[in-house]
Amino acid sequence: MVLLGFAVGAQATKAAGLTILTEENPPLNFIKNGEITGLATEVVGELVKRTGTGGKIKLVAWPKGYQALLEQPNIALFSTAMTSERKALFQWVGPLVVLDTNLYALKGSRIEIANLDQARKINGIATVTKYYSEQMLKQEGFTNTQSYPDRETTIRRLLDGTVQLLASGNMEMPAALKKTGASMDDVKNAFTVSTDLIYIAFSKGTSPELVARWQDALDEMKRNGTFAQIYARWLPGETPPGIFQLVTEEYPPVTFMKDGKPSGLVTDMVREIAARQKLPDNIRLTSWKNAYNMALVHPKVLLFSAERTPERESLFQWVGPVGKNSAIFYAKKGSGIRINSLEEAKAIASIATTTNWFTEQHLKREGFKNLLSSPDPRANVRQLMDGKVQLSIFTDITIEELAREAGYSINDLEPVFTMVQTDFYIAISRDTPADVVRAWQSTLDGLKKDGTFEKIYRRYLPNADLGNLLER
Repeated sequence: MVLLGFAVGAQATKAAGLTILTEENPPLNFIKNGEITGLATEVVGELVKRTGTGGKIKLVAWPKGYQALLEQPNIALFSTAMTSERKALFQWVGPLVVLDTNLYALKGSRIEIANLDQARKINGIATVTKYYSEQMLKQEGFTNTQSYPDRETTIRRLLDGTVQLLASGNMEMPAALKKTGASMDDVKNAFTVSTDLIYIAFSKGTSPELVARWQDALDEMKRNGTFAQIYARWLPGETPPGIFQLVTEEYPPVTFMKDGKPSGLVTDMVREIAARQKLPDNIRLTSWKNAYNMALVHPKVLLFSAERTPERESLFQWVGPVGKNSAIFYAKKGSGIRINSLEEAKAIASIATTTNWFTEQHLKREGFKNLLSSPDPRANVRQLMDGKVQLSIFTDITIEELAREAGYSINDLEPVFTMVQTDFYIAISRDTPADVVRAWQSTLDGLKKDGTFEKIYRRYLPNADLGNLLER
């Protein structure tokens, strides 16, 4: 067991009795010149000072630290990933770090990945054999990966043009690039496949007041720039986690990537609300599955945009509405398929739906048994055109762009039945303070009153019927 060499006051130590544990996990926590250092260690050391908390950081094996966290009072363990299974077991302060599995391209290349479907078409993605990132891509149905024995080899294959992308965790990349004589200046993050947020976990027996003091101190470090400065020293080029995490997906024209930056109808609204509340613009575009799971598990996550369905109502808090659309069954043009009700649609052999989208949830709620679920809506266009399904369901404001990205035209499809017309919202994770939700709703209402909402809306949908969107 190795102790960090910074001092804390004996009186504070006695008062708090806090034991602070971590494991060897560079660049977050590791031994250098006989002392523990690293990004997370430096942040925790600063929090110890700012809160006047007593305790000393000890480096232990992860199983031993986790067992102490489960069984003993006054234990803090970092860097700990919050998961749905762990969430209720501990108290949490953070997030300290964003752990991403990314697809990296050469900086200066014209490769832009907005969704997993586009990544599947890339001519070669380098992965490390049996690494988590490789297994994840295989689970998502990727067949264009090229497996190599170590991270340095994947980087060399990217640099020499053998592959167009490489899959890697963001923590690994700076050191691996350095070993090959390259740096983060030579690559760019083309797409984030999955995200874990890393925290300080406190045992249940720890004073909630102490935990709250640590969280307040961390939030202040984020507001005054101290946290960003520490983060940049260890992970240059990475966006540090803010007090709030703003996440979205590729869903044009509502949200999409443009010139390497999240854009779109609701993205611009969220960006304007954040600016009026003096919050940093740290919007992250990722897959819907990843964004949705983040909002389910973590506090202070804002997911946009989302339909407010019965299945989701109690899972999130809601700000909006920020738009409206119609969910429509589409057939291949000339198919001759005609339906006049949901009951008739149940008799169709197969209907393509997008995993966890409100349209799929609605059909499941209505008792549909003939659904073929895919994680990417563009795949549903192709399945329809290839004859693998007879119908697909999309929204009216997104289908034209989705059809184009799938390699077809909206004229290749025809609407056969409108299932439902709905409003969509900003979904805020359940355990976010209510005053935060009220502030976002109030600011959105302000956008509607001063004309900003309509101006943004018509920038993307100039002929849209706003109806009563401006009245709520």
